[in-house]
Amino acid sequence: MPGKGLLEMLRGGKVPEHDMIYDNRREEPLTTTRQSHDRSERHGMSRRQFLVRAGLSAAFLLGGLSAAEAEDTRIVKVGFIFPEKGPHASEAKSFMAGFQLFFKEAGMDKPPVEIVRKDPGPKDEKALQCLTELMTDKDVRFVVGPLTLKGSEQVVHGVGTANVLFFIVNPEIRLVSGEMCLPLSFRISANTYQCAQPLAGWAVKNVGTRIFITGSDDTPANEEADFFANSFDKAGGTFVDRMMAEASGIKGVLTALSKSDANSVFAAFSGETAGTFFKEYRKFSPPLKQHIIGPGSLMPFPQSSSEIKEIPPGVKTLSCIKNPAELVDRIKKTLKTEVSDVVRAAEGFDLAAVITRAVQSLPAEGSDLTGAIRVIEEMEIQGPRGKIRFDKNHEPILDTFVQEWEFAGPGPKQKILDDLGSCQTPDFGCGRIGFPRRPDSEIQEEEPLFDQNEN
Repeated sequence: MPGKGLLEMLRGGKVPEHDMIYDNRREEPLTTTRQSHDRSERHGMSRRQFLVRAGLSAAFLLGGLSAAEAEDTRIVKVGFIFPEKGPHASEAKSFMAGFQLFFKEAGMDKPPVEIVRKDPGPKDEKALQCLTELMTDKDVRFVVGPLTLKGSEQVVHGVGTANVLFFIVNPEIRLVSGEMCLPLSFRISANTYQCAQPLAGWAVKNVGTRIFITGSDDTPANEEADFFANSFDKAGGTFVDRMMAEASGIKGVLTALSKSDANSVFAAFSGETAGTFFKEYRKFSPPLKQHIIGPGSLMPFPQSSSEIKEIPPGVKTLSCIKNPAELVDRIKKTLKTEVSDVVRAAEGFDLAAVITRAVQSLPAEGSDLTGAIRVIEEMEIQGPRGKIRFDKNHEPILDTFVQEWEFAGPGPKQKILDDLGSCQTPDFGCGRIGFPRRPDSEIQEEEPLFDQNEN
């Protein structure tokens, strides 16, 4: 169980002094990403030089417009590392729709930014190559994506101390920015703590004190289960069992649930696996009677609309969006397009607002990002997810709600059951929240940056 160490640390109230990051091929520990960057400097190569060696042409870097011409025609660009095809393409499409909606609704015929999109492949296998290409363009001041954990790790280490602001859209708690460690990175999406933890206290008071915990046996779901279980326990509840499984193991999970005395089940499933969970739950005999609660990904809107017949009544999930149907309608009306993931659309909208304000703080000349960083750290915006701010680790502070979907009439209707207020991620140390050690999280092909003996 990937989150076991984290749960133990939370229960014991221990805060690690350093997050040790290990290279899989060597035993030398690094305490921060900055230290990794310093090591590359000792070998005579900066992070940007590494990217150049990874596949750039020096002639291309030095060629093109002169400095004077570049200043006269300067355009601030936002680079998106988002796939065109594959399992995450619909998320990318929804995110981009929300981003573009902000400028359309603001009446900006000429937005202050230009979109440059790079396709990293269906599974972000070319993420670092995409970053390399973006960083050759001196007008790219912001980088967004990728969507997967592996792609995000590659990009966050590749960015290093380059002169770009990087916006993280991956939710996994292990990958975060930091006030001292990664000052150029901000997370715009909710992390796995925010996706689950606020629901725990509410559940103890409203659905029962004995809960069965399940979900997909992957890192995001395990982290959500860990954070929920820890807070549920502290609020006075008890989890009677925990079984994480993929689609093929859901029948076994439900059999165990039927034999337990749990009065509710926390289900950290998403996508097709969530659909399988609902289908198996409905047809299980004898009928199961536990309340179903879970993160927002358990019932993605408007994707869930196509699976109405499979979803049991009374499912309650956590949400950061007060009126998702209204946002979907605005996108359809304004952009003439459909989106499948309203959460991603809301993130895109909020990011456009953040970048628009940050652009105003960029100097007319040069590439100093100090002013833009300070503006983002101190800003407060209002978007589809309510009030958005950033904490000192550059994680978002988000409003959270408990919602229930009612499937009657032509389509699903959302009912807000409770407003849980703002959720801020706890700080376990500079730049790393969650696991004190991550021996499996470094990207093997990233280190060493190059042969130390190379001329």
